[in-house]
Amino acid sequence: MKHFEQKVIRFIDEKNLINKNDKILVALSGGPDSVLLLNLLVKYQKRFKINIGALHINHRLRGVDSREDERFCRLLCESLNVTFYSVRKNVKSYSQKYKYSLEESGRILRYYELNRFADKYGYNKIATAHNSSDNAETVLLNLIKGAGLRGISGIPYKRGNIIRPVLCVTKKEINSYLKFHKINFRVDLTNLSSDYERNFLRNEILPVIKKRLNPSIEDTILNSSEIFRNADCLIECKVNEFIDDVADFSGKELKIYLNKLPELKPELIPELLKTLLKKNFQMQVTFDDILKLKSLINKESGKNVNLSSNISALKERNVILIGPYIRDENFQPVNTEVGKEVQINGKKLCIENCERPIKFSNKKNEEYIPADNIDDKFIIRRWQYGDRFYPLGLNGTKKVSDFLNEEKIASSQKKKQLVLLNNDKIVWIIGLRLDERFKITNKTNRIFKLCLR
Repeated sequence: MKHFEQKVIRFIDEKNLINKNDKILVALSGGPDSVLLLNLLVKYQKRFKINIGALHINHRLRGVDSREDERFCRLLCESLNVTFYSVRKNVKSYSQKYKYSLEESGRILRYYELNRFADKYGYNKIATAHNSSDNAETVLLNLIKGAGLRGISGIPYKRGNIIRPVLCVTKKEINSYLKFHKINFRVDLTNLSSDYERNFLRNEILPVIKKRLNPSIEDTILNSSEIFRNADCLIECKVNEFIDDVADFSGKELKIYLNKLPELKPELIPELLKTLLKKNFQMQVTFDDILKLKSLINKESGKNVNLSSNISALKERNVILIGPYIRDENFQPVNTEVGKEVQINGKKLCIENCERPIKFSNKKNEEYIPADNIDDKFIIRRWQYGDRFYPLGLNGTKKVSDFLNEEKIASSQKKKQLVLLNNDKIVWIIGLRLDERFKITNKTNRIFKLCLR
């Protein structure tokens, strides 16, 4: 059993998990893993020169057994002279409210409370009792579900202020140690049921793999995890070298500049896209999301795809725009008249009587038209395919669609472009160009001012 302790201590030292004067809060469930962790840290407390506390989180899922778990943890800490904290959380209620599984809800609440207590009582590190068997289960689950390189990198031995000192040993080794030293612990009977995915792997799949293929599967996967984690770190570092040049995020919309992508190796583009989505939209990126984005790169402008988490992406000229998906409701034509102000797309459009002299400006959101031979009633609507007008300064007509293309209006905005009509004639491509037929001349007497603000 001394070999077991030396194995854990060597792992802690090699990974630099514990430093002198650390104040460590142990996540204590009462199960064998956390009981082992607490006992080892207490046994070697002087060697590491650390202070120790323990937090038990009662998930309120197992009735009397949950209360007995809490009582056991309190008595254990008293016997070891360890400061004890406890908190009760309604995991089932949280699961129903936020639509997470019980497992995921428990995980979220555990880490929230561990960090809260650590901050409140001055613990600089949190120790959890994840072991190499847990890691093997995590890697296999993620591999089966297609989580990518980061997913099969397994459970990190250190992440931020969280350390996992017994990640190097298996559940079997832990149970043998506890049995040899006659250390009591609590048994969660739900772990014996294969109804949960992780329990199914633990109880049904891994024993067969050990028997038929590899008795040391946990060690093998733990070593592979570190290789995968190092590879993932290298890819992340390489991708981060390009992120600032390749993309901009405005707070709502992400722009990916396609002319910059050739500078990156094609094999790294999927990871770049995944990193950008996770970083800017805090979404769980799926393999299908990446496939959709990659296909969009080579499509024509105006094409779009819907991603998970209500995010959509649109291809424009040399750029992909990504942001929250907004349903494009049909714009209903709006009737307006002189002296009336109407709201359109978050702005105000007004038509006013105007006296000479006129002070013309280069502002595209301000125009003047003759009022002599036109109706006081106007219509605002979106442009339609087939619409034509006489662009100011040009001879002849032009399709509105061609005009918008020449103006290099983005596809996302092009379809939303509004026009102002009078007696079924286009007066103004709003905010862009007046119609030649409605320009001021020397013969103009009455004048209307068109203003978008």
